[in-house]
Amino acid sequence: MSKPLRRSTAVVASAVLALSLSACTAGQWVYDSPPAAGAQADSQTGIKLRNFAVVADGEGAGMIVGGITSRDADAEVVGITVAGERGDATFGEAQTLPFSEDIVRGRTILLDGSSTLFDNDDLTLGRLAKVQVAFADGQSVSLEVPVISSTNDDFKDAWAAANA
Repeated sequence: MSKPLRRSTAVVASAVLALSLSACTAGQWVYDSPPAAGAQADSQTGIKLRNFAVVADGEGAGMIVGGITSRDADAEVVGITVAGERGDATFGEAQTLPFSEDIVRGRTILLDGSSTLFDNDDLTLGRLAKVQVAFADGQSVSLEVPVISSTNDDFKDAWAAANA
């Protein structure tokens, strides 16, 4: 009789563990909230921006990292703008980066920082930056992204490679 009891206990314990793990984010995860690994945004036309962040050195130099996918059709990125958050929670003047690239339907282009380097005195580590990606068809996708230190273990190699 002890075997069925152990099996029942294991099932109940598994259910409790699953419930406790799922409860950690239940009701707390907000799609528009920028997580430490970057922010996400979707357009109604199938453009997806994933894991967008600004990596910065704390002295005004920065780069944009992330991925852009076009789910429904070929697309062409024709520019990216970035504005750093100021101390009063407003954003500074938007700076346009001369970035363009074609995205084949269903593919993702990765921004590793090498073609998205810029200088902006409004960048402050730990604050946000407003990033807007413009497309040839006239649409654009905007999001607020975290400004992360270039010395962060997750980004220091990309920073070094982009600035080499």
